[in-house]
Parts: sequence; C-alpha cells; structure tokens
Amino acid sequence: MLIKRGTLKTVLLSLSITILTPAIQAKSTLWKVSSERGAMYIQGSAHVLKAENYPLDPAIEQAYSNSSALILEADMGEMMSPQTQQLILTKAMLQKPETLKSVLKPSTYEHLTAAATEAGLPIQAINPFKPWFATTTITLLKLKKMGMDEQYGLDKYFYEKAINDQKKVLGLESVDFQIALFDSLSGENPDDFVNRALTDLKLLEADVASLLAAWETGDFQTLEKLMTKSFEEFPEMYDKFITERNKSWVRKLSGMIKDEHTYMVVVGAGHLPGNEGVINLMKNKGFTVEQL
Repeated sequence: MLIKRGTLKTVLLSLSITILTPAIQAKSTLWKVSSERGAMYIQGSAHVLKAENYPLDPAIEQAYSNSSALILEADMGEMMSPQTQQLILTKAMLQKPETLKSVLKPSTYEHLTAAATEAGLPIQAINPFKPWFATTTITLLKLKKMGMDEQYGLDKYFYEKAINDQKKVLGLESVDFQIALFDSLSGENPDDFVNRALTDLKLLEADVASLLAAWETGDFQTLEKLMTKSFEEFPEMYDKFITERNKSWVRKLSGMIKDEHTYMVVVGAGHLPGNEGVINLMKNKGFTVEQL
C-alpha cells in the first residue's frame, strides 16, 4: 500500500501474498501467544493463494480447532457485502469528468495501458478509477495469471470455516477504516504514483519468490528485511500503514488474551516481524510467544 516506490511491494508484504506449502519445516508464520490466564494463535495471513496450497499444515488446522473464535483484520462478511463493495467502488472513482487518461500524462497513460493489456484488462475498464485502484487491480490480475487467486486466500478460508462451524468472528478494524486507509493513497501525484507502481509490477514475480522462500523456512528475518526495504524511504507511511495499526491491534489483543476464549488471529504476515511487529509487541507486553 506504499504510495511511492514500494507500492506493489507493500501490497505483497502487508497483505501477505505468500503461498503455504505442505512441506515439512521447522518453523512457520503461526505463533502461539500465552498469558497466565489464556492463549491465542496468531497466523500470518496469505490473502492470495493457489488451490493446491490446501490442505493446510495440520498445526494450523489444529490451532483453529483449539480456538473458540476467529479474529480477522476486519469483518469479512461486511467487507464482502454488496453495500461495502459499492462503497469501495464509489471511493475508488475519480471525480467526473476526470479519467485516468485526463489526469495522467500521455506517456504515463500509455505505459499503464500496456500493463493493463498484458494483464488481460482493457484500459477502458479502469479508466474511471483512481490510480491506486487501477494499479491494485492490475496487480491482482497479474497474480491470477501466476496461478494465485483471492478465492483461496487464508483469511477467506478461515472466515468461511468459522461461519460453517458457527464460531464467533471479530474484526480488529472497521471496514470504514480500511476503505479510508486505501483511499488515502489518492493524495499522491498521479504520474509519480503510476510510474513507480508499474516499475514495481515488473519486479512482482521476484518479490513473490522471495516471500515464498521466507515463508517456507519460517524466516521472519527475511520477511522483515523485505518489509523494511519497501518503506525505507518513507518512514511516515510505514508508521501509518504498519506501526500504528500494529499497536492498535496489540492493545485489543492484549485484552482478549485474558478472557475465557482461545482466539485464532489471522492478519497480514507482513505485520508480524520486526521490533514493532505484532509478535514482538505482544512479547513486550509480557506474554510468552512461540513460533510453531
């Protein structure tokens, strides 16, 4: 979600576009956080996966089975509702009579058209939308061509599972907050935004490969380096999109871990590593953390 050079890289990291594999590994992006009164599991989310990434590792399924409630970044049921989807589209649209063609320089628009065409998307389909929505749409289509799809996302998987199992589902953030967070990307110079996003798009496959390698070994150090690299020139954006949200989530999770429920928490894996990541912040609160 970074609005400068790391735009697509941050979409990959903070939204955790990674692939789970059934291979035997010593560590994973699943953590157990314990207190004297209770425990919770925190699983790094992968929002875009392949069908062959299922079934999940038994340890992840067991963590879910041990939990009486599911916590996601936001209420997925509300997020997927027709009303919310319409609101997102409304927020993502440029003010008439503006279009991407009118707000971008001819050369930038030409490059965007080429990227959209390569992804299999007619430029006319995204012409009415703001640059952040247009580039994100192209990114998701690129991922789909690589075999990854939102319908196999880890958070969606557990949400549907929890609904079927009649488990309580909670959101750490409101849907309105998340929509506003994305829409805040609109303040960037449109040409700079699109050109940097398209540069990152070319590195997409390499970024995914790096994330996969880190995931497969439970290598949180590499995940942290990839996240830090995306934001290294933009500390204010890192604070807004990562650190501030992590701190807000930890305040809520710290209270929840003390009640009678055992929770399964599924949030973006990019939020977990680092000194100000969710795991370290929970540790600093005095909880015992264990990577499973």
